[in-house]
Amino acid sequence: MTRAFKKVRERSFVEEAAKHLGAAWHIGDDREHPDFLIAEGGKKFGLEVTEVFAGTQSRAGSAMKILESGKHKRIESLRQAFEATQAVPLRVQFVGDFCDSNLTNVVDALIAIDFPSKPVAHRVILDEHNGLRVHATKALRPEWYNVMDRVGWLDRAPQRKIADAIKSKAQELPRYKSAAGADVRLLIVADRLQNSGKLSLEYDATFDLRGFQSVYFYSRPECVTVLRNGKETDGGA
Repeated sequence: MTRAFKKVRERSFVEEAAKHLGAAWHIGDDREHPDFLIAEGGKKFGLEVTEVFAGTQSRAGSAMKILESGKHKRIESLRQAFEATQAVPLRVQFVGDFCDSNLTNVVDALIAIDFPSKPVAHRVILDEHNGLRVHATKALRPEWYNVMDRVGWLDRAPQRKIADAIKSKAQELPRYKSAAGADVRLLIVADRLQNSGKLSLEYDATFDLRGFQSVYFYSRPECVTVLRNGKETDGGA
């Protein structure tokens, strides 16, 4: 993930979270340590953004997220190749055996359909006969994804992962405060649109906020929870 893409993604998370909270956040320019300076009602605060993931973790990060990112890059290259020939937004869903050999002819097959001449919502199904099926629909904006990366088990008790994220980011809190002042907050995001982010806090819990003024948990795209402060956490610290 490039830095530019990461910052766009983080800004989107902040904008969505503000809407869920009903907050009038005026988001400053992209920066680092913390990620954003926010103005609200004559006051300003710093906001750091971090993601948490389901499944196993290693020093390299989330194993599930790494696999998803590899598939996403491959899909993005297919989208760009198609749009270089036909500048038409498509919603393309890949279902089944997502391997290079099955993807070889996808772009040529989509180009052959002549989507520019078709009405919006025109839909076709390409069957590669090797365990991959591609659903393509002429749309208003492009959306290409692997379906199997979006359907998975939901972790309903991610307290440990949330507590670990707070603890990790708190190590940088003096640095954040030196840049943004005493009011520094943390937005923790679980992107449930992907299997790697299928986390939902469905049980009442308190967390040691470790010096953050507020900590928000955004189970995207459904809800934002303002975490309650407490020295003991259900997930441990």
